[in-house]
Amino acid sequence: MFKKVVALVLVYWIFSSALTAYAYERNAATKLGRGFANGTTCWIEVPKQAYLTGKHRDPLSGITYGVVKGACYTIIRAASGVYDVVTFLIPPYDAPIFEPEFVFEEWE
Repeated sequence: MFKKVVALVLVYWIFSSALTAYAYERNAATKLGRGFANGTTCWIEVPKQAYLTGKHRDPLSGITYGVVKGACYTIIRAASGVYDVVTFLIPPYDAPIFEPEFVFEEWE
């Protein structure tokens, strides 16, 4: 099991590093990379939204409302990642479904 996980991580790392060559040019590889990135990092929306909600409101809201909001955003980000992966050959390449384009943007 451990060997399979290591192999999958290695394949993902090689694939994602190959896609960074196209990072500044919007094309099918960019859309595919955005889809994989959003599909694998979608779970980060839960702590992100809990933190942001707690920061802008109060800590109790961050723990309750922020976690629920993050769970909903996780589903949306995962779905947009799947959509980008499935339709990566179909233009437009520069129009992400979900804003911000990646989960690590706009942490304020």
